[in-house]
Amino acid sequence: MVMAISKEPNLTGFRGTIEKTVVVRIDPWGRTILSAYPDMSNIDPTTAQKQQRLNFKEAQAIALKMLSDPAVKAFYKEKCKGQQRPHNILISELLKKNNL
Repeated sequence: MVMAISKEPNLTGFRGTIEKTVVVRIDPWGRTILSAYPDMSNIDPTTAQKQQRLNFKEAQAIALKMLSDPAVKAFYKEKCKGQQRPHNILISELLKKNNL
């Protein structure tokens, strides 16, 4: 795997992927890291991974329905700390409490 560390100021603050060929990320020291996009074509998820993905999908659907109610959204908005969002808090609770 080829990796590069960029000192180019134009890439500062940029992260993500470029056309599924290059991944741009920031390491804990603030350096911009460029690496090849991972090839996951030969990876088979385990049964537990498949179940967790299904649970997460169900939690997403439930959270969207629940947060359409303004009272529920306000309740979860009060629970937010920092840059948290009500959606994320609700999904976390659904996955923990209901063992989804």
